[in-house]
Amino acid sequence: MTNTPERSAQSQFGRLAGAYGASRTHAQAGALASAASMLSDRRYGTAMDIGAGPGFTAFAVAERCDRVIATDVTPEMLEQARTLRRERGAPQTQLVLAAAESLPCQDGSLDLITCRTAAHHFLNVDAWLGEVHRALAPGGELILIDTISPDDAEATAWMHDIEIWRDPSHARNLTEAEWLDAIERAGLRIAETALSRVDLEYPDWTERAGMAGEEAARLGEALRDAPAAPAEAFGITSHSDGRIEFYWPILSVKAVKP
Repeated sequence: MTNTPERSAQSQFGRLAGAYGASRTHAQAGALASAASMLSDRRYGTAMDIGAGPGFTAFAVAERCDRVIATDVTPEMLEQARTLRRERGAPQTQLVLAAAESLPCQDGSLDLITCRTAAHHFLNVDAWLGEVHRALAPGGELILIDTISPDDAEATAWMHDIEIWRDPSHARNLTEAEWLDAIERAGLRIAETALSRVDLEYPDWTERAGMAGEEAARLGEALRDAPAAPAEAFGITSHSDGRIEFYWPILSVKAVKP
């Protein structure tokens, strides 16, 4: 069977669904930029969270929405969401197996679409944004949060190699400018942007990806020996106990369908 990126994502996150369901980085509102913090002062009708994983973002926006649908390409991730949704206070969250580029909804039927730290796995960002535009009602909002590449070409290439090494389902981190251009090309109006970062730590980062010990150790060495440009861009700091701290930049965008 051909190992397409979608198949790779299903395989990768299927076997690691439990780890992501228990991940403090993904669960805690303060650990990653929050989609809920970018909601407008309004009540939303139907919302869809795309690449929902264990459902944390879907649950976070649920109290402001009449209906929330969480979609993912990985059945095991949706099972994690099914387990967590009641304890997270969003028992009515609907769970749907679907690819980002083919949203299971009618034209203009959604008031809110959220997507947090999933888009760097999508097969075709332009196709996904086209679906977002199709699915949103006039005045509907997209809240996108994702890791991004810096403007420095050397640091970007290094980041891409490290991400693919850790997780073969990774596609690409766009730059801030690339994201804003793609969103506007899709016919959406940029309403708000913010830059932040997600703090990461080796070996937790490789353990969460299910990397084998020897391969994880080699990736740790690559982090520790990173060239000057990525070391500066990502704040790579080595500690005597073997831990390596670093961060990826995060872009948060709210865009509106006119």
